[in-house]
Amino acid sequence: MKKMIAVALCAAGFASPAFAQDEGQDNAKAGFRVEAHAVYETPTVSSIQQNNDVYKVGSAMAFGGEAGFDIAVGSKVVVGPYATFEKSSVKVTDGVDTLKVKDNLGVGLHLGYAVGSRGQVYGKVGYAKLRIEALSGGFSATASGSGFQGAVGYEHGFGQQFYGRVEFGYGDNGRIAGINFQRRHAGVALGVRF
Repeated sequence: MKKMIAVALCAAGFASPAFAQDEGQDNAKAGFRVEAHAVYETPTVSSIQQNNDVYKVGSAMAFGGEAGFDIAVGSKVVVGPYATFEKSSVKVTDGVDTLKVKDNLGVGLHLGYAVGSRGQVYGKVGYAKLRIEALSGGFSATASGSGFQGAVGYEHGFGQQFYGRVEFGYGDNGRIAGINFQRRHAGVALGVRF
């Protein structure tokens, strides 16, 4: 999976001059962008022994940001790499035992399609790493799991550079300490495009 994403990112980067030359059209959604995120996330675990039943670890807010570079491949379509990071506040306690979700780090490919003069629908696919921390008494341990993540959303522009987004996503973070972890999120973002 890592190799496929790396190849896709390289292909998008090398192909961009040819795409831009062929089209010769302006695309307002192309360029470097940065944004701040606020998401409501729900990490879950699933058990193979119990018919893949899904159990919620907890739900809480996460805050972070994203940076990306979108390349015009037409008057309405952009594609490019992105990187995102979110700090979690999910925490569940049972007596002296506590499980915290620390953060989520992801990279991948972003594809957008312009809707009207200000809107854009988009999808993202990539690779994410989720870190958790377990505390029991005076002891603590941190572990991480990684795997596929994807998201879909809508962007609306405000003025020449600023935009807002609404996004829904899912990530499968593989096994952490022998347990399958997933992450679902819904959130909003405010960004600026240069």
